[in-house]
Formats: sequence, structure tokens, C-alpha cells
Amino acid sequence: MDGIRLVVIRFRPPLTANFAAALLLLAAFPACNRSSNTIAIIPRACGTALWEPEHAGATHVARRKGFNVYWNASPREDDVAGQIDFLEKVVARGYAGIILTPDQTLPLRSPVRRIVSRGVPMVVVGTNLGVAPSEKLSYVLNDDIAGGQIAARRIGKILNGKGSIAILGINPQLTGITARDRSFEQTLKQEYPNIRVAVRKLGYYSVPQEQQVAEDILTRGEAIDAIVALSHISTRGAFYALVEFDKARSIKLVGFDQDLMPPIRTGGIDSVVMERTYDIGHIAMEIMDGLVHGRTVQGINVVPPILMTRENIDSPEIRAQLMADWWAAR
Repeated sequence: MDGIRLVVIRFRPPLTANFAAALLLLAAFPACNRSSNTIAIIPRACGTALWEPEHAGATHVARRKGFNVYWNASPREDDVAGQIDFLEKVVARGYAGIILTPDQTLPLRSPVRRIVSRGVPMVVVGTNLGVAPSEKLSYVLNDDIAGGQIAARRIGKILNGKGSIAILGINPQLTGITARDRSFEQTLKQEYPNIRVAVRKLGYYSVPQEQQVAEDILTRGEAIDAIVALSHISTRGAFYALVEFDKARSIKLVGFDQDLMPPIRTGGIDSVVMERTYDIGHIAMEIMDGLVHGRTVQGINVVPPILMTRENIDSPEIRAQLMADWWAAR
């Protein structure tokens, strides 16, 4: 099909060895002869409304550039050892380049640094690892500072500038989530001083755990007017808790990262600050083409998010970011 094929490899369960062993295995691989024209894309997870549009955006560019695409990941976003295992595989196969969305910041820093030092082009999506961009490394990041500002202003609007809120999904293991939270709270403090953050909760990588956190808040008797959920997992968990306690109408929910969209139509979720993951995938593959062919590319690329609401969910701008058809012409 137009010079590109999708390489499908059966998923093998991740390594059970600890991270140190996984890193030693990665370091043991010699530099490879990258004669392949395949680009490996390793997202945080497969099969989600958040990351499949990245697949589509990257593949549509790959078709034009003559690259093949290998797309694979663990089904769990906390499987760091599994993600390192995927990196080992693609380095060993000598693929032309790697586009990676790290599960966590610190554990992936050393593997990425080692791979780039071997001359393998890499584009890191979604999380700044603290490894400086170079002629073989570039970043494509969601603008999490802008996302935090968008969420704060939405909360200010729907609460008319006063009330109490809970923040769920705080995750210090991902720099993007930390930036969202910091930006959200700073904007809220500066622009809506009469809105109080009553509860702050660390995030988990499973919906049931996030749901339990939200239910604990609701049963504690704390007066909450709205919840801000900083990830798609915490958004889903908070929504399920609100439904369970019949509070989906009385307590507003502003989430991040498109995943659970039908409740936006019905009002169960007020809004979601969505990542433009189709555009992110598109940009990442364009940059990869430049890295592979030795062109100078921008080291850090920041893509602004969009606020998805009941009013704009069917707009062309939103629909364009939900594209999950790898083969459709764009």
C-alpha cells in the first residue's frame, strides 16, 4: 500500500527482571547496521483513544516518506521493564529510528542516552527526559503548561470564581503531569483566588485505584464543587466514582487526555484538556525523517492542547485529533 506496510509482531510478556538487569542487557547490544527503513514507534500503551491517533499521524507521514512502521507497546502504562524490553528488540533489529513515549521519566533516561550515543535517531514524545536534544535526539511535547492554564480557567468559569476543588492524578514520575499540576495551581491562585484546593491526591496507573481515591474523597464529607483529574486514568476513575455516588451532575469534572468521551456529551464530564496526539505523531515522523537523513531539526517541539467540551466535540478541529485510521489519506 503506497510503499508502506505495517509490521505486526506478537506481544511477548515483559521481562520480569529488575530495571538494572534490563539496562545492562540494553547496554550489551553492539551498534547495529541500520539498513532497515522501519521506524519503531513505542507509545505508552496501545489501543487507546489517546495514543492510536499518534499511530495514524505518524503512519500517514511514513507512507509519504517511504518508511515502514513497527508499532507496539505493553497494554499497561506502568510497565517500564516491558518498555525497555521493546527498546532492546528494536535496537537489536537495526531499525532506522525510534519514536518513544516514555512510561516514566527517570528509568528511561539512561536507555535513551545509550541508544542515541550509538547513533540511532530518536524522537521522544510527551516527556522531557532531561537528556539534551542533539543531532540524533529531538522531543515532541504536549504543552502541559498551557494545559494547566486551560483547566484552571475552565474551573474558574464553571464555578463562577469561587468554591473548593480536588486534584487527582498527581504523578511526580512524569514531568508533564508535574508541569500540568504546577501550572494549574499557579493560574488558579493568580486568577481565581477564591477557589480553594481542598484535596490533592497522587495518581495511580489503574482506573479502579483512581476510582477508590475519588470515592474516599466523596465519603469523607469534604465539600467539593469540582474535581480536576490530571490524566486519562484519573479522569475515568473520578467519573466512575461520581456516577456511583450520583454526583456526576452536582460535582463538575474537568479531565485531561482524551479517553472517556461519551460522558462529555451527556454532561457527566464537563470537559477534557485533550492532547493533539494525531498532530504529535505527524510532527514526530516528520522530525524522524530529518534525523534519519542528517538534516538539522528543531530540538524541542511543543504542541498546544485543546479544551474538548460538549459544544465543540463534533467540530472538525476535535475530529481531526481523534483520527485512528492508519491508512486513510489526509
